[in-house]
Amino acid sequence: MLRKKSIIAVFILLAVWSTLLWIFSRALPDVRPLKDRRYSMTLMVNNAAGKKIPFVLGPRNPRWAPLTAIPAALQWGVIVAEDCSFYQHDGFDFGALRDALWEDLREFEAVRGGSTITQQLAKNLYLSREKSLSRKIKEAIITRKLERHLSKKRILELYLNVIELSPGIYGVGAASEHYFHTAPTDLNFYQSILLAAIIPSPKRYNPYRYPERALDRYKMVVSLLYKAKFITTEQYNIASSVRLDVDPQTNILYIVPVR
Repeated sequence: MLRKKSIIAVFILLAVWSTLLWIFSRALPDVRPLKDRRYSMTLMVNNAAGKKIPFVLGPRNPRWAPLTAIPAALQWGVIVAEDCSFYQHDGFDFGALRDALWEDLREFEAVRGGSTITQQLAKNLYLSREKSLSRKIKEAIITRKLERHLSKKRILELYLNVIELSPGIYGVGAASEHYFHTAPTDLNFYQSILLAAIIPSPKRYNPYRYPERALDRYKMVVSLLYKAKFITTEQYNIASSVRLDVDPQTNILYIVPVR
C-alpha cells in the first residue's frame, strides 16, 4: 500500500513538474523567426565602457557575416576549442560539462566552461548573465528550442555574429575589421585561428594587451586542429611557429611566421 502511494506521489510530482515546464516554456521567446536568414533582431549589449547599447544581429548590421563568408579555419577553430561535438549533440554535452567541473575542482577556480555553442547562443540572445537556477532552466529550454527549430549551420552562423571578441566588439565581421582591418572573407589561416582563440575571454586573451597569453591560446587551438586531423603535420609546424606584431601607426595586428 505504501509503495503504491509512493508511486502515485511520484507521478503527481512529475505531472506538476512537466506542467510547470510547459508553462515556463510558453513564456520564453519564440526562436522560430531566426530560421529566416533575412531576419534581424536588436539586442542590448555592453560597449567597451560597460554601458548598455543596442546591437543588431542579422543582415541589417553592415558587418553581418553569413557563414559562407567565414573561413572554414575559423569555424572549425571555434568548434574544436569551444564545443568539439557540436555537430553530434542535441544542444548539451554532458561529457564536456563533467570534464569542465573536474578541471575547475582540480584548479580550485573556474578554468573552463561546459556550455555548448547552442547554450552560449541562448544566453547571448535572450538571457542575462546572472547565475541562478531559474536562468539555467530558461537556458536549457531555449537551447532545446534552438536545436529543434534551427540547423546546426544556422546556429553557428548566429553564434559567430554575436559573440564578443574584444570589449564592445561583437561578431567576426566587426572583429576582423578591429584587429586586421579586413573583412572575414579575406582572413588568412593565422588570423582565423587567433579570432577563434580569443572567444573564451576577449579580455584575458586580448592580443594587444596580453600578446604572449593570446599566442599561447592560439597555439593550443592549432594543436587541437592537428589532433582532430583538420591540418597536416607540415601545416601544424608552420602555424605553430609565429609571433604577434602590431603596427604602431595603424594598430593593425600581424601574425608573422618565424622562419
